[in-house]
Order: sequence, then structure tokens, then C-alpha cells
Amino acid sequence: VYCLTMTENEPEEELRLHLTAPAENPDQDLYVSENLPQTARVMVKDEDLCVHCGLCAERCPTAAWDMQKFDLLIPYAGKPTWIETPETALTTS
Repeated sequence: VYCLTMTENEPEEELRLHLTAPAENPDQDLYVSENLPQTARVMVKDEDLCVHCGLCAERCPTAAWDMQKFDLLIPYAGKPTWIETPETALTTS
């Protein structure tokens, strides 16, 4: 799991230097947990490397990460990006 690093909490510029895998895209935000009560360290996640496998949530001793199930809706030409249900159906009057 190279997208997740446990390290001392520092300013972002310093955190980027201590990640397991280098954060090569400075425009991509890093997700930083609260200080862990046992060690005062933080977990830092780089979304550019994250494949949403859920291992960070499983490994987290304090439940600082929470992987929630969601539907990834990818738009295709001419098709809506939502799931049509009776509640979301467009009505014409």
C-alpha cells in the first residue's frame, strides 16, 4: 500500500518529502488523518496512488479512515450520469 504513509505531522511541504511513494503531483491534495492517540503520528494518503482497495480503513487502529460504498457513474456521450428511478425521473407536463 504505497498510497498510505504513517509519519510525524508536519507542514505539507515536509510531509511530501516523507511519503512512502513520492508525491509527484503538487496539485493533488494529500489526505491527512487526525493525530493518532497512540503515537501522535498521522496517516497520509495520496489520492493519485490510491486504488480505493480499503486497506487503509482496515489497518487504521482508530477508524480515522472510512471507506464508504458508492456508485461510480461514468458519463458516456448522450447518456445521463445518474441512475433513473421513479424519484429522479424527469417529468414533462
